[in-house]
Amino acid sequence: MKIHIDDVSAENTHTFALCQHIRLVVFCLEQNVSESLEWDGLDGDCRHALLWSDGLAVGTARTRTYGVNLFKIERVAMLKSHRGQGLGRVLMEHLLVNARVTGAHYAVLNAQLAVKNFYAGFGFIAEGPEFIEAEIPHVHMRLKLT
Repeated sequence: MKIHIDDVSAENTHTFALCQHIRLVVFCLEQNVSESLEWDGLDGDCRHALLWSDGLAVGTARTRTYGVNLFKIERVAMLKSHRGQGLGRVLMEHLLVNARVTGAHYAVLNAQLAVKNFYAGFGFIAEGPEFIEAEIPHVHMRLKLT
C-alpha cells in the first residue's frame, strides 16, 4: 500500500474539493449531519490534510489555531472502504507532527463517543461532560504536546 498526505488550503480548489467530497460522504451521507452544519464557514481559516492510498483520496482532516497555544483537530474522516487499515493512525500522526511544529502546547478535538478510544490511543484525555453535536454524542479531548 502506497500512502502519502498532502497539506491543502481551501484555495487549492482541486485537492480541497477531494477533502470536501470525503467529508460529504462520511458526515452528511453516512452520519446524516446536515450540510449547513458541515460547511460552517471555517474551512478558509483551516489547514487541511488529504490522505492518499494507492492513488486514491481516502481520508481528510482539518486543523486550526484555537486560542492561545491550542491546535484544534476537526473533521477527521476516512472513507468506509479504507477504515480498519491503520490509515487513521497515519493521518493523526501527521496532524500531531504539524501541531508540534506550530509550537502549540495542546491539541484539542471533539471526539464522537464511538471513536473516543481511538484518540485516547494517542494520549488524548477526555475533559468535561459528554455533549451532543450534529445530533451525535461527543466528548471534548485534550493532548499535552510539550
